[in-house]
Amino acid sequence: MTIRSGETPLSLTVLALVSGLSSPAVAVELNPAAIAYKAPDQFKWRDSDPNASANQTILYGDPNKPGFYVAMNKFQPGRFGVPHYHPNDRFITVIGGTWWKGSGRVKDVDYTQQLPTLSYGIDVGNEVHWDGTKAEPATVLIMGQGPATNIDAGQTEGLFRGVDWKAVQYTRGDQLVWSDPTNQAPTNRALLIGDPDKPGFYMYLNKFKPGVFTRPHFHPNDRFITVVKGTWHVGTGAKWDKDATVPLPTNSFVTHFAKQVHYDGAKDGEVIVLIAGEGPGTSTQVQLQN
Repeated sequence: MTIRSGETPLSLTVLALVSGLSSPAVAVELNPAAIAYKAPDQFKWRDSDPNASANQTILYGDPNKPGFYVAMNKFQPGRFGVPHYHPNDRFITVIGGTWWKGSGRVKDVDYTQQLPTLSYGIDVGNEVHWDGTKAEPATVLIMGQGPATNIDAGQTEGLFRGVDWKAVQYTRGDQLVWSDPTNQAPTNRALLIGDPDKPGFYMYLNKFKPGVFTRPHFHPNDRFITVVKGTWHVGTGAKWDKDATVPLPTNSFVTHFAKQVHYDGAKDGEVIVLIAGEGPGTSTQVQLQN
């Protein structure tokens, strides 16, 4: 899967408070060749009505064209789609609320699979599925290879006997396998899809304890990151200054460009980020600059 789209990086200058209560707000300028980002208040939603039953913002690429894309979908409570399919696999992570999933042409919302926050899965290409919300809203992050056409499969009468694994593959958020089951390590990883150490598409969740930052480093390929919990701080360059970073709140979207130096982490609270890319996703540290 080729996931470099050649998009023009977004504006990377923001105002951020640096250390010390008496310090004034100063401009933190990141290297646009290293990082691009969108905070939630920069998202362009398909429907300007915040109460729309279903809404979408495109974070990367174009789902209507060939190539890698990332989209965020929000659904109000009580909204289910019809049975449908897509021509390519779609990789989906629940980043807020509870998502409910079914498969096949028999639609029966009472027997759907419950997928709470941090659940993930694959809608297998050309296989029929349907999904939606019940009592609470849900926000899902969708990645895949375009075009991501929705094709109505038609609905039939019958008895829904459970999700077909050939059509929908998933793991609930409460079933994730973390690298440190005790959750005491400074960072903790749960692999979702693929293997970052090998060629091919991968996704994983990464937890940062408060006060934990990576050292300046780079990766051989682009990486696409969504902030799932907390405020993530990102910086660029080999001068490791945790206060010369941009704070990005929950749902922010970040692109790390290949072979460009950056660092990131958590300050006051725990942070969880979803990282995706084309492997190998190795990290190479660089010599610090004074």
